[in-house]
Amino acid sequence: MKNNLKLALLGSCLLAVAACAAPNREPDLSNITANVEKTREGDFGEFLYNLVEAEDKAREAEDIHGAISKHPGYLYTDLPLRQRGVQLAEEAAEHRRKAEDAFNRILDPIRARLAYLESLHVPQDVGAMSKAVYFDTGSSKIRDGESAAIEEAANFLSQYPIAHVEITAYTDTQGSKGSNKELARRRANSVLEALKKMGAPISASVAVNAVGEPEGVPDEEPNQEYRRVDIMVAPHGTYNKGAM
Repeated sequence: MKNNLKLALLGSCLLAVAACAAPNREPDLSNITANVEKTREGDFGEFLYNLVEAEDKAREAEDIHGAISKHPGYLYTDLPLRQRGVQLAEEAAEHRRKAEDAFNRILDPIRARLAYLESLHVPQDVGAMSKAVYFDTGSSKIRDGESAAIEEAANFLSQYPIAHVEITAYTDTQGSKGSNKELARRRANSVLEALKKMGAPISASVAVNAVGEPEGVPDEEPNQEYRRVDIMVAPHGTYNKGAM
């Protein structure tokens, strides 16, 4: 009887020792936190996170829109679901904006380096080019006589493709400010599309600004000078080489 008790006690001791010596197979939750934080750190992490969030929320908003669209328009169906869909769509757009901002921050040093390399091939006497394209009253259609100015800008941009491009659109003061703002936007887009059709290497470095009515101009002023779009092309080689 004593021998059996001794054996039982010995077995228990061996099991306890084995349990203490065995490695802990429980997952280390701190690794999860560390790896998640590492995935999201920096501009690239922010880009990835917001890109995925934008896609997920846009898809969910699209599914909600599809479900609601099946019902007749005159039915006031599921207000909370509609609100959820609108909210998701807005959040998706905001996540996309943040992803684009992060992506541009990633590209900025690359662009700066490319600009410097391009500057080595741009003559010192080459400066920025500005061209004006004029429009008829209330129209965003490019007149036949204005194509030459756009073509000249397109050729200059083709010669110096690494450049900053600004397209600034104006209108006269006939009509409302709101409608003129929209007219300026259409004019700017017309010029941008014309540049593309002429083979200009339009890149992400394009600033489009629909000004509409100039400041300080009296109402109902039908001045041709205001019905224009300015194209400015500044090769990166025109920047100060000593700054790099």
